[in-house]
Amino acid sequence: MHRHDRELHKTFTKAQRVRPSLFPIYLAAGLFYLLLLPEQLNFRLGAALLPPYRVYLLAGFLLLFSQTSKRTPIRFGWSDVAVVFGCFWIVMASYFTSESLGPALLQGGAHLTDIGFAYFFMRLAIRTPNEMRIFLVIIAPGVALMGIFVFLESVSGRLLIQPLFSAITGQPTRVGVDVRLGLTRGVASFPHPILAGICLTSFLTLYWMSGLRSWPRFAGALGACAAFFTMSSAALLGLIAGSGLMMYDWLSRRIGNFTWPLFIGGVTALYVVIELVSDSGFFNLLVRYASLNTVSAYNRVIIWEYGSQSVINHPIFGIGYADWERPSWMNWSTSSSIDHFWLILAMRFGLPASLLLIFATIAAVVSVAKKSVQLGQADARFQRGVAISLSVFALGAVSVSLWLNALVWFFMLLGTAASLGAQVIHSPKTRLSSARLAAIQPTAFGHSAAVSQGDRLKP
Repeated sequence: MHRHDRELHKTFTKAQRVRPSLFPIYLAAGLFYLLLLPEQLNFRLGAALLPPYRVYLLAGFLLLFSQTSKRTPIRFGWSDVAVVFGCFWIVMASYFTSESLGPALLQGGAHLTDIGFAYFFMRLAIRTPNEMRIFLVIIAPGVALMGIFVFLESVSGRLLIQPLFSAITGQPTRVGVDVRLGLTRGVASFPHPILAGICLTSFLTLYWMSGLRSWPRFAGALGACAAFFTMSSAALLGLIAGSGLMMYDWLSRRIGNFTWPLFIGGVTALYVVIELVSDSGFFNLLVRYASLNTVSAYNRVIIWEYGSQSVINHPIFGIGYADWERPSWMNWSTSSSIDHFWLILAMRFGLPASLLLIFATIAAVVSVAKKSVQLGQADARFQRGVAISLSVFALGAVSVSLWLNALVWFFMLLGTAASLGAQVIHSPKTRLSSARLAAIQPTAFGHSAAVSQGDRLKP
């Protein structure tokens, strides 16, 4: 046997021997599908709000944790440390800003579950690019279905999912029909159109750069593009930014001078110039000129101004869920909601909580991007897709407050990125490219995952 063939056979045999169970991936997919249930199915146990996904998340995490000894140990990184301390700070801040222990446990526990448990759930469930691909194949019908409902609600002028479940459960529908530019804002099962838009947008680069082909890739990508019909500025900017970054990645693989360090340096320089030259700053310019609704754009600017002042006044533990300080005229001219996820974290739980979770996001993006350099073409491109998806999602959160299913999905994606950034790469002498190994290794669906040109993985 030829030396190269012996190494190929040895690597494949080892891959078969250590191939993990698909049960954690199916468990993660089950969590995702529960996120798609409308809030009319949420129930309360006393004062505690218990969406179905939250119960499943706690039980599933304990089940995954009990099986960690059967899998490769997790390599802890900076993102893990930052999320742990960020969650600890949120729980501690909830205690110091609450009038009694009961509300502190409810508020801190809910955020600990939706942030910390969601993050480490995916850290335990997804370890490699191929495991993430299988996850994407399984959830592709759900992503496509949400996109279809968003589209149908937009063009039909009426909501479809939530009124139906409201009639079944008797729980009210809190979101109403909102029209922008002649189209109804589709919402599907999400609590708000902007949450539907920003979540669907996150799947664009995940699917298009995954290496999957056939129906999963197109179903996921079309579901992502349906975010347009939420008529949300954050979703539209996310689609544009994701498409633009995919185009730059395509150019970077064909033109040597187009590198990612060059791109990041250019964007950073542009940001600094705008901050120095502009009187209003980068955030205010972005909100003012990139919004579909001038009134909401103005509201976001003044909310940022007075919300930032609240953080300055209460920088350590924030104000909890107390009403934030603002002029009386804002009570009738603007909503009391704060459409800025990173700002509301700092306002409620203190600046350290927000900064720690921002750092966790940046560290995950950097780690998954750096790891892509060590991988074969298919996996490298997929990991850049994950980095782009998480980056666009995190930047879009500056114009929306994440809660419930959208909050959980963001930290599931963050946990996935951290896992892919921390994966162990075998020695170059024995490591196969993703494409060559996939060509001979059976998939979870019982047949060969043959790869076509461009190292695309067939589910």
